[in-house]
Amino acid sequence: MTSAAPSAADVYASWIDGSWRESDTRYPAINPTTGRPFADVAAASTGDVDAAVASAEAAFRKTRSARPATRAAWCRSAAQVLLASHEELAEVLSTEHGKPVAEARGEILFAVRGLEMAAESVLAMSGETPHVEDPNKRVIVRREGLGVWAVITPWNFPVNIPVEYLGPALASGNAVVWKPAPTTAVVAAKFREILLAADFPQELLQLVVTNEVAVAEHLVTHPGIVAVGFTGGSGTGQSIAKSAWDKKLLLELGGNSPIVVLGDADLDIATAAISNAAFWNAGQVCSAAGKVLVAASCADEFTRLLAKRAEDTVLGSPLDPEVTMGPVHLESGIARYDRLIADARAHGADVVTGGERVQDKDGFFFPPTVVTSVGSDAALFTEETFGPIASLSVFDDEEDIVAAANSGDFGLVGALFTSDVSKAFRIGERIDCGLVVVNDSSNYWEYSLPFGGAAGRRSGRGRLGGHWVIDEFSQIKTLAIDVR
Repeated sequence: MTSAAPSAADVYASWIDGSWRESDTRYPAINPTTGRPFADVAAASTGDVDAAVASAEAAFRKTRSARPATRAAWCRSAAQVLLASHEELAEVLSTEHGKPVAEARGEILFAVRGLEMAAESVLAMSGETPHVEDPNKRVIVRREGLGVWAVITPWNFPVNIPVEYLGPALASGNAVVWKPAPTTAVVAAKFREILLAADFPQELLQLVVTNEVAVAEHLVTHPGIVAVGFTGGSGTGQSIAKSAWDKKLLLELGGNSPIVVLGDADLDIATAAISNAAFWNAGQVCSAAGKVLVAASCADEFTRLLAKRAEDTVLGSPLDPEVTMGPVHLESGIARYDRLIADARAHGADVVTGGERVQDKDGFFFPPTVVTSVGSDAALFTEETFGPIASLSVFDDEEDIVAAANSGDFGLVGALFTSDVSKAFRIGERIDCGLVVVNDSSNYWEYSLPFGGAAGRRSGRGRLGGHWVIDEFSQIKTLAIDVR
């Protein structure tokens, strides 16, 4: 490992049981701005997983009695070293992921806050001394860590999403074997290298990097793993839930956020927020604008304003400070956007702006796109796009808008735009999502808030954020003492 910026000579590896693990099996890390490799990744094996789990189990046994104040100090130390190195890590993140360096910097600083919040949340945790009928008993009910977690994270926020799990895991008294997305393994290795300077028992956080599905399956089904945390697609989440049925599961899965724009909405506020929801991070966000449901009375003006914001976006190298959107992360994403747009057109939709791959740039560039007249029979209406596409559908009746918002399989995040506070409550409460944001981007979230999908939907189970995630990463222990 090296602390310099990545180059073609660099090899990034797993960190297991106190050292970096080399491997004869390697795969290339791709720079989406150029479409070319910029480093190599040493892929872990199932044997490496076994070693990581064994080391994590030993670390958990040694530290399971650490007090909440001690564990909070671990998280604060991790936050401090991440803050000190955030500029360096932001450049690596932009290079490997493709997001503008300002967004990368913001992601890492948000992750710093996440580690701080984990420390604050565990210190706010309390136990109970319930009353019992037996006069000879004194009972204490408290929360404790579970053991070794497998944490599997995606590529769209390769620092912040891991922290959503790693911070609460450490704070709650667990050990973690972390497997990041294979296409952001360089960022993960650099992040793990930075954390080596933090003051916590390092073997509590094992890093396994691989592009082999069999290795990931071995991890989630490993008998030494007691719980699995996963953020990613609903299909993969379903497979994990079936394979790891005997473990505790925390799953944050897909979304197709319904964005409702009523006729009384402030369109400047709405288009600014929905532009963020559709195009920030190139739309590669589980809470991104999915189906934008617009009242007919304001649809034309709304479409014009949103298209103008899309056209004002500056595409280019993410390391250029003037650029506001870089490439999408994967070339396969562009093939999906092409399919969805072609299908929408076949069902009567119109592309207002964008809609085709950028031809005059290397790499994986796709422009901010606005598609209107999208029918409910189009795949663009029902599927998670995970790209910079705003899909607009027009409705005359508020009841039809609500019905459209609640149609489909997902229920993660929704948004509602209205100037009427009574409608904000009345309609917002009827949108079947775990989080509904009124008059702001569907991407709004803070670490103090719960985040997760509605029951009965394909958007996951459990909650990240605040004290809710501490509950997820801990279990109740009752200690009944006979005092005779």
